[in-house]
Amino acid sequence: MRTRSLLAAGWLGAVAMLTAAGFARVDAGASAPVRGVAQGAKVTFSTARGEKISHTQRARLLSLAVERGETPTPYLPVGAFRAQFDAMVTLSARDRMKFRLDGRGKVKLSVNGKVVLEGRMRGREPLESEKAVRLKKGENDVRIEYESAARGDGELRVFWSGYDFGFEPIAPEVLSHDPADEALVAGEQLRRGHALFVEGRCARCHDYDDLRVTESAYLELDRAGPDLRRVASRAKVGWIAKWMRDPHAVRPDASMPKLPLTDSDADDVAAYLGGLGAAPPPVAFTAAQRDAGAARFRELGCVACHTRTDEPPEAAAIGERVRLAFVQEKWHGAALIAYLREPSAHYPDVRMPNLEVSADDAEALAAYLLADQQELPAPKGDAKSGRRLVQKHGCVLCHALDADIPPADRVFPRYRNLKPQRGCLADEPAGDAPDFGFDDEERAALRAFLPHAEDAPFRQAPLDYIARHLTSERCVACHALDGQQSTWALLAERWSEDEPLPPEQDPAAQGLPSLTWVGSKLQPSWIREFVTGQLPSPRPWLTARMPKFERHGAAITDGLVREHGYGSKDEPILAGKANLAVHGQRLLGQGTGFGCVQCHAIGDQKATQVFEREGINLTTARGRLRHEYYTRWLADPTRLDPDARMPKYADDRGKTAFTDVLGGRAAEQFEAIWQYLGDKARK
Repeated sequence: MRTRSLLAAGWLGAVAMLTAAGFARVDAGASAPVRGVAQGAKVTFSTARGEKISHTQRARLLSLAVERGETPTPYLPVGAFRAQFDAMVTLSARDRMKFRLDGRGKVKLSVNGKVVLEGRMRGREPLESEKAVRLKKGENDVRIEYESAARGDGELRVFWSGYDFGFEPIAPEVLSHDPADEALVAGEQLRRGHALFVEGRCARCHDYDDLRVTESAYLELDRAGPDLRRVASRAKVGWIAKWMRDPHAVRPDASMPKLPLTDSDADDVAAYLGGLGAAPPPVAFTAAQRDAGAARFRELGCVACHTRTDEPPEAAAIGERVRLAFVQEKWHGAALIAYLREPSAHYPDVRMPNLEVSADDAEALAAYLLADQQELPAPKGDAKSGRRLVQKHGCVLCHALDADIPPADRVFPRYRNLKPQRGCLADEPAGDAPDFGFDDEERAALRAFLPHAEDAPFRQAPLDYIARHLTSERCVACHALDGQQSTWALLAERWSEDEPLPPEQDPAAQGLPSLTWVGSKLQPSWIREFVTGQLPSPRPWLTARMPKFERHGAAITDGLVREHGYGSKDEPILAGKANLAVHGQRLLGQGTGFGCVQCHAIGDQKATQVFEREGINLTTARGRLRHEYYTRWLADPTRLDPDARMPKYADDRGKTAFTDVLGGRAAEQFEAIWQYLGDKARK
C-alpha cells in the first residue's frame, strides 16, 4: 500500500492491518490473539427524526460527544440522532464487572443480549449497575443504544470496574468487531473517499456553485498548494522539470497530480517557473554541522516520519515513512534552512509540521540532508510556452502566481456534473485529465463519496475529523496509541539491537506520552493551546518536539475531546475541603509521604533526586488534567500506561503505607494532594 493510501484511509488502514495480523486483547483477563476481527467497535449513527438516514463506521471507544451545531458523522444532517455501538469483549476466564454510564441523553446497555442499564442521563448522576454482571469466558457481546437530545447534542461515556480496579473506560485493546461487516465496509469507504477528496484538492478545480470552499468545516476544502511566485529561490530548476514530468515518481504520496505534459512541455514549465525568483548564494556546510545534523535527525524525531540518508529504500515501509532522496536535487541550501524553521511560510497547508527548530539545528539538519548535493541539468525550455501551459492547466487554482497569469482558459466541470468513470477517476486516465495515480480502491472510494460532496464537507463532525486526521497527521509516528507502539519506538527498538541508543534518541527513555486517553486526560483549553503552539511543553527535557498545528489545531482538539465523550468546556473546578490541602503538602514530601518531590518539581522548587528521567512540574496538574483521570492515574499508573515510571501506592483495598494520614485511605490522600496543588497553582 502506498503511503498516501494509508494516510488517506486513516483508520481503515489500521483496521486492515489489525485484521490481517490479529491483535492481542489485554486487561481484564484477556485471551490470546484472535484472527478475523479488528480492534475497536462498530457504531451506526442514524437520524432520530424525519427521513431515515444511517451511516456505519469504526469507533475507537465506547463514547461520544456532540455539541449543538455539530453532527456525529458528516453523512447525517445536524439534529437529533441515534447511535448503536456493537463490540465484543473476549475474556480468558469468567469475570464479574459493574458498569456505569455517564453523560446526557437516553441510553441502554446490553451484555450478551441482557439489558444491564437503561435510562436517561442528565449530566449529574451517572447510571450505575447495582450488581456485578457475569461475563463469560470467550466472547461477550456488548451493545449500547443511545439517543441524543432533540437538538442533536449529547454525551456518552461508558465505564466498567472489576474486583481489582475501579471504574474506568473500556480500553480500545479490549474491544473488537467484524471488519467485514457490509455496512461498516461501505461506511469506511466513504470516510476514505472524503479524505482523498480533501487531500487531492478536488474542490479547487471542480468548484461549488456558490464558491463555498472557504465555508467548509475546518476549512478542509480551502487547502491550496505552495506559493510559486518566487519558487526558483527555493527549488532548483532541474528538479522542477523532473517534478513536472511525474510528481509520483519523485514522491509516491504526492498530492500533486501528473499533468498531461510531454517532456518538452515539462521543460517549458520549468523554464517559466525557474524565472520566478533568484537562487540564493550557496551555503558552505562543515563536516561538524553534518555530523550534528545526523544526530539531531534522530533526536528531534525526524526518523519517525522520514528515513535516514543511510537507510535502504525498503526501510521506508516501516511506518510508511517518506524518503528524502529528492531533497538533494530540490533545495537550495539557504532555502532548506528557512523551510525547516518555518515550513508553512510559502505553503500554509504543507504536511510538514512546524517543529520550531533553532537556527543552529536547521543549519545542521540542512547540512546532513544536503551532504551529497546533486544538481540536475537545467532544462532548455521555452519560458513563454511554459507560461501558456501554466495558464492552460489551471495552475492558479491551487497555487499563487504572479498577477499577470489570467484564469485558466479551460473550464473544469463542477463536482455535481462529474462523470465517475471519466476524467481523474477513469480506470485509465487519458486525454487532458490529470493523473493522481489512484488505485482501484481509491477510485471506488472517491466515486462513493461524490454523491455526498455537496453536504458532507460542510458539516462540522469532530468525531469523523479526528478519525481521519489522527493518522494522516502522523500522530502515531511519535506517540503510542491503543496498545500499538509508535513508529519511532519500533525503530529505536530495532536499532538498539545493533548498538545501545543514547537516551535522547530513544522515545521510551524520554517518556513520550501515549495518545490513547489524551481526550479524557487533559482539559480542552489546555490541549487546544498546546496543539496550536501557544503553550510550552510540560516536558522540557524532551529532545523530541511537539509540532505546532496553527491552522487546524482547534479541529484536532475538538475531535480528541469528543471521541472520549466530553464537550468543549473545561471540567468545572469544584470547591474542596479546606483541611485536605495541609495533608497534601505532607504527602508530597520525602520521608513524610510518597516522595513525589524526588522526581517532580513543584513550582520553583526543583526535583531533589531524579531517577532515570524528570517528572512533570506538579503545579501544572490542576490546569492540565481532568480530575477523573488524575484519580485513576494515582490509583494505578501502569494500568493507564504500561511504560509509566510512576509506582503504584495504593493496594487492592484502597490503602497506602501512610496510615497516619487520613487513615491511610488512598482516595482521600490523593484528593488532598489535588487540593494542595490547586492552592499552589493559584498562588
